[in-house]
Amino acid sequence: MNRGAVVAILSMLFYFSSLLGGQAPQPVEPLVPAGQQQALEVLGRRAELALEALTVRAAPFAEAQALGVIKQDTEPVVILDRQDGWYRIRPSSGPVGWVPEYGLRLLKEAPKEGGPMLLGLYEPESPAYETLLQHSSHLTALAPLGWSLGSGGQITANFDPVDMGRSLYFAGNQELLTFGHIQVPASPTQLLASPQLKEQALRGLVQLTEEWGLKGLLVHLAYTPGPEQADLLAFLTALRGELAARGRRTLISLPWQEGLDYGAAGRGADFLLLHSSPGTQGPGPLAALPELEAMLEAVTQTVDPGKIILSLPTSGLDWTRTGTAQEISHGEALELAARHGAKIRWDASSMTPYFHYGNGREVWFENRYSLKYKLELVTKYRLGGAALSGLGQEDPAIWQGAAANLIG
Repeated sequence: MNRGAVVAILSMLFYFSSLLGGQAPQPVEPLVPAGQQQALEVLGRRAELALEALTVRAAPFAEAQALGVIKQDTEPVVILDRQDGWYRIRPSSGPVGWVPEYGLRLLKEAPKEGGPMLLGLYEPESPAYETLLQHSSHLTALAPLGWSLGSGGQITANFDPVDMGRSLYFAGNQELLTFGHIQVPASPTQLLASPQLKEQALRGLVQLTEEWGLKGLLVHLAYTPGPEQADLLAFLTALRGELAARGRRTLISLPWQEGLDYGAAGRGADFLLLHSSPGTQGPGPLAALPELEAMLEAVTQTVDPGKIILSLPTSGLDWTRTGTAQEISHGEALELAARHGAKIRWDASSMTPYFHYGNGREVWFENRYSLKYKLELVTKYRLGGAALSGLGQEDPAIWQGAAANLIG
């Protein structure tokens, strides 16, 4: 297990309320009992059978109900838990259950660097964890959402630290790069006007990466910067310097908007995550292929394509007649179409499926085919990689298709 995973669990054991709310540090009770620490050390590890066959049981003891048998020629299994000399495993096919430790041989994971990045964006307590269990071998990096940077530079966290620690431990055991996903919801005007606050915020952000064993930070600008843009990018450039001195990376997530200085942003980060915004003129997709191409054509004029990560949604939008939309998953879109007997159509312009139902409602969503066309832009423009947002909401078939082909 790598050092990042070790630090992550230590941060869970000695978590301070100051990280959550900026108050005076007050130690809290340990979050992970000693017995569970041993389980986390192998969470997400892959293993092969050391015996010709193993019986998978419903509980960690020899007399427990037999659920099935796995054989030595099966694909490596993923370990979910460890208890009293037994591993709880997830095979590629067959029942999830318990097998004795002596029947497995742990595999050494190799770091997944050198090719295009495939970054997963997710909320730790969401259905994304199931996606990680099944498809993490296709990912090279993870960025769990949970932190935000306030106007005065205060860092707040809104997540269950046990869920966060579990997913980061899983990522560490899989040798995935981990980036803390920090939202900047509005202009940090107070911070940018005060050298003292900027220095304090830089220290806090660096400390966050150390406490959680992260490989860097993904700063997501959830608003469009205005007059303060130059000062904000200068602050992020300083952050990059602080993190780089410690062997960590900085990623900046920006929308496709007029007036943004992508060249300056590119100089202030190791990678830029670019994402298009859904149309405001009425029903349409979250990411249309022509708009993505126009964005890349423009930004690659001032930013090295190898520094660009194309951010793509995996979900969809359910539009009302009044022009408002609610985000829904791929599975919810299919269930909605089936329930209303709606015919799913294909929009050849945006390369996105859609359907009509009810009283003037429209649903536009992503599936294996739409994401295939959009992920191919990574190769076409020689980008640094792609990011899939909303893990757990995707069409499961993408992992056997375009996403698998992206990193080989």
